[in-house]
Amino acid sequence: MKHNSQVFVLPLEHIQIHPQVLSISKPKKMDHIEYTMEKYKQLMPVLGNLVDGTFYITDGVLRYEVAKKLGMPTLKCLDASTTDKDVIRVRMTSNQRSKMSYMEMATYAEHTLGVIGKSQGKKRKSWLGMEAIEDDDNFGLAGKDLYELTCHLLDLPIKASSLRKLMAVKWFEDENPGNNFGIMSGLEEGNYKIDKAYQLVVDFNFKKNEGYTEIDLYPIKTENYEVIHGSIEDITLPENMEIDVIFTSPVYYKLRRYGDDPNEMGWEKTPQLYAERLVDSLMTPYNRLKETGSMFVNLGETYDKGRCLAVIEHVVIEMVKRGMFYVDRIIWKKDANKPISNQNHRFQPSYEVVLHFAKSKNYYFDRFRVKKDDIDYKISRGCKDYGWDGVNYFVPNFYKQLRTVLSENELHDIVTVQTNSSRIKHVVGEHHHPATFSQMLPAIFLSTFCPKPTVDYKPLVFDPFLGGASCGRTALMMGYRFSGVELYEKNVETSKRILAESLKEFEPRALNQIEAEMVYELVA
Repeated sequence: MKHNSQVFVLPLEHIQIHPQVLSISKPKKMDHIEYTMEKYKQLMPVLGNLVDGTFYITDGVLRYEVAKKLGMPTLKCLDASTTDKDVIRVRMTSNQRSKMSYMEMATYAEHTLGVIGKSQGKKRKSWLGMEAIEDDDNFGLAGKDLYELTCHLLDLPIKASSLRKLMAVKWFEDENPGNNFGIMSGLEEGNYKIDKAYQLVVDFNFKKNEGYTEIDLYPIKTENYEVIHGSIEDITLPENMEIDVIFTSPVYYKLRRYGDDPNEMGWEKTPQLYAERLVDSLMTPYNRLKETGSMFVNLGETYDKGRCLAVIEHVVIEMVKRGMFYVDRIIWKKDANKPISNQNHRFQPSYEVVLHFAKSKNYYFDRFRVKKDDIDYKISRGCKDYGWDGVNYFVPNFYKQLRTVLSENELHDIVTVQTNSSRIKHVVGEHHHPATFSQMLPAIFLSTFCPKPTVDYKPLVFDPFLGGASCGRTALMMGYRFSGVELYEKNVETSKRILAESLKEFEPRALNQIEAEMVYELVA
């Protein structure tokens, strides 16, 4: 062994990676280092601790791995005499520029944020806002600024919200030593991104804490509804299916991803290709519409660098080209839309459209009626005054809610609905659909353009892009039958629950009794 100041030249068999560094090190690309070491040999010594004749590397793992690969007999080593508790701190503050592994990112962030060790569980939750991890505005007592500072100091290629989820994934694996979940390794291998890794942790914890989920108890098909798992582009509808009304809110053009299907609709190269693909899909249920049937398509516009892409116009023109009977374009006024950036020089968005197409000019239309304000009628679940035994159900505050979406005297082609209070509510552990719409929106169109349910016949409402089953919930609560198609299994499970529960919120005899005793006025 040659000694020169603090630099030692040691045989490789006397060199090891420090255990703390080994626990977070992951395979990295080393082509560049291999090339330079082969051509110029080792220029910079590796950093570490010399203990009882063995040198433990704390910084320079790649140089050590390349030396072994090239068959180099020795390495230059610089003894830093770093204490074990400071190994990670020194390593994270050294001038390293190789790409970090996810495990390194999370470990270094622990040190920066001051939450090291398994005993920090309670502090982690309150200090780092782990109990509100889905809320991008709530980063606990530490605050979002500290997360962002951590990302900046460590030069991390991820944002503050992703860092918090990454740390949650690391802690999950720390708290389950020897497990076979492989969530972090799958992340390192590029099988999925941080959001997916975190969702896997959430799913595991939910199943572990809650035991068997009851969601499988909900049927995929009953006499009143059916959920069809698959893509509307690929499935074949039953030959005897006759649809009274189609109401759907398909995926919008280039606004968000709904799942991991690489061929998911909405990401075509041009608005025209999107319109063609969307209308191809809509033709499947449209061909099953009755001659008196209507189709309603809720769409929002897409903008690119300040330019309107005219997506809605492309869709309308494509529908007309296919021979669909174009009835109307209804404006859905949305007062609670998110504001746009100040960099966009246009008015704040405040509406979407509902396109009305029919199978023929003989589409069904019944002028809408709502309760007059001077009638004070109240009914609640469990009322027994209808002349039959058993618990009665109806749509809670349904007529009151409908009254709020209409003007005083008539139904205009500009409608407003309550967007937040009437959205689908998810349960713990359930996948949250990113784009549910108000369940009150379909109620207006079903009440006017779909025949009323009778003892002998329940009209069928169809949604080819089921999503969170908002339309299905409304249809069942109004006494209709419902069928919907959904691509993603996670949304199918949510829809099964929502639809099954919706059936319990409607009792036809109770609703018929209400209608018989109320006084109405025409509004459309």
